Order: sequence, then structure tokens, then C-alpha cells
Amino acid sequence: MNENEKKGWWSSKTTGGKVRFILTQVVVLIALIILFGVIYCRQIFGDEFGDKVLGEGIENGWIALGTSAVENGTKVAVSLIVIFLLFLLDYVLSFVVRLTTRANKKARTIGSLIRSLIHYITVIVAIAVVLAVWGVDVASIVAGLGVLTLIIGLGCQVLIQDVISGLFLVFDDYFDVGDMVIIDGFRGYVSQIGLRSIKIDDRLGNIKSINNSSITSCVNLSREDNWVFFSIDVSYNEDPRRVEAILLRELPKLKDKLPRAIIPPTYLGLDTFGDAGISYKVYATCKAAYRFQLERDLKREVFLILKDNDVLIPYNQITINQADPKDRPSPTPTEQEIVNAFSRSIREAPKQEKKKGIFGHMKEAYEETVEETKKEAKEISRK
Repeated sequence: MNENEKKGWWSSKTTGGKVRFILTQVVVLIALIILFGVIYCRQIFGDEFGDKVLGEGIENGWIALGTSAVENGTKVAVSLIVIFLLFLLDYVLSFVVRLTTRANKKARTIGSLIRSLIHYITVIVAIAVVLAVWGVDVASIVAGLGVLTLIIGLGCQVLIQDVISGLFLVFDDYFDVGDMVIIDGFRGYVSQIGLRSIKIDDRLGNIKSINNSSITSCVNLSREDNWVFFSIDVSYNEDPRRVEAILLRELPKLKDKLPRAIIPPTYLGLDTFGDAGISYKVYATCKAAYRFQLERDLKREVFLILKDNDVLIPYNQITINQADPKDRPSPTPTEQEIVNAFSRSIREAPKQEKKKGIFGHMKEAYEETVEETKKEAKEISRK
């Protein structure tokens, strides 16, 4: 028994799921009430209202439905047959396209676009035929599509941009179905390319739909082999020549342990000089699908190589220093007098600035302090 079964059907639902369920039930209940009111409108609202809705002399909605079915039975049957045949044709054509476009990614991409186009055409033809069966003048509708097309074009600019962008995405060969891409920061595999949008599956249960016109940049990870770089720090106390010799000797042996690697792990050289050690860089190549797993496997194997060969791998350390001693020497009388003279010059600065300017006064104060210091030094030397 899983966790949801233990909680119960209602308890296992999220807040959004509960709200959607309640709204669905309310809508269904309202629809049933309306249907019941229409069918028995004569009994509920009286004969006058019943005559307007059902027609004169018709007792209830079931009789009206049966009468309509008898009168329009042929039209209903033809409409259902047309819809069935068109969607059967859509299924057959889509199946044939899927079978004939399985050779490679490019063929699957074009096949996905063709199937999307077939679906749109099928729906449009089905609507037109059903309208014609029920006596609607489809020709006049098509003739009036000029103005309607202009209105739709102005109101559906985004849709038109999506369709045109989708065509350019396919023919410019940005990516194909099955490619691993990064679009808008979302990484995954292209599962479907349609006239209006594409779908990306990250293989973690998330599928993102992106409008074709909103794709401004794309990183395709599947066209070329992916490079996997990895750096590991080694202590400064280790001789770099010894570490390099170990890596050059042991890395080729990883070819069998890392079958996903196209170019097996290879030593490149010293990378950086860090705070705790020297970085040694290693790389390998693989297909996009194995990029991150190969990086994890490579880190593990390189760490084990260094550990098995007794190579010191540094880690962050905190060094605590002794506190400064408190019995530090006090200023000598000469040093105190120098400081006092400097303080006096600072206090007198505003008065002197008006006469000699700020820089001239500072120069004089500095020269006086130097002269006083020399005199004091001479007196101390005599004593």
C-alpha cells in the first residue's frame, strides 16, 4: 500500500486538485439542472415557455429530441460518418508519415511537422463538410474570408509568427526531434516540433511547451561530442612531476571503466594555483546524454587514483593565531611632543588658511614639525 492509499483519496489530493474537483462537480451539476429544465420546461415554467422552447404541442424535451432525430436523422448520420472517415484518414496518414520518417532525427522532425499540418487540415475540412451537410453555404463563407482573414491576421499576429518561426526552425535546421537542447534555461530533449510550438522533455517528468516565435536563442548539445572538463587540487607539498607521472600512467587505464567516454580521460596540464593547492586539469568527451554522469564518474575515478597513490589532496583549513600582547610600549616624550605639535597645527589651520591658503599652511606645519623633531633628536643624542 503506497502513501496515497494510506492517506485516502481526498487527502492525497493537493489544494489545487481539490479546488478543480469541486469546480468540475459544480459545473456538471449546473449543466444537469439546465438540461433538466430544458427537457421539462413545459411542466416547470408553463405552456407558453414550453411552446417557445420545444414547439407547440410537444410535451417534453425527449419527444422534441426524437422528432428532431427523425427529421434530421440523415444529416446527423452523414455528419457522423464524415467526421469518422476524416479522422480515420488523419490517423492513417499520420501513421504512414511516422513509419516513413523514422530513419534519422531530421526525418522525424519533418514528420512531426507534417503530422501537425495534417491534423489542422483535417479539422478544417471536417468543419466545412459538416456545415455543408446542414445546409450552410460554405462557398459564401469562403468568399467572405477575405475580410475575415484580415481581421484574424491582425488579431492573431502571435499565432502567425509562431507558424512562420516553426517553418524556419525546421528548414534552418536548428535542432531535430531527439536532440538535447537548452532553451530559456530549460534543458531537455526535443520530443515534438509543431507548427505553433515545440515540446521539450527533461526526462524527469517535466515537459515544457515553448512557442516557436519566443525562441530567440538555442544551445544544441547533440550535434557534436560534448567535452567534460574536471580540475582537482593537489597539495603544494607534492612534487608536480610525480603527480603528473601518476595521472599520465593511470588515466589511460580508465577507458574500460568509463565506456561512455568517446575520447578517454586525458591529462591536460596545470590549471590554476589556488589558496590550498595546485589544480590539475583532466578532460574527456562523450555524447550529450551522458555528459553529467561522465563528469561524476570521472571525478570519482581521479580522486581514487590520487588516494591510492598517496597524493595529498588539500581541504579548507582555519589557522588560529595567538592574540597580540597587551604590554606594548607607550609613546616617548619626544613622540608625544610631535603629536601635540601636529594637533596644534590642525587646530590653528582655519585661522592660517585665510592668510596663506590650505596647502601653504599645511606645508609650514609640516616643516615646523620636522624642525622640532630634529631639535629633540639632537638634545637626546647629547644626553
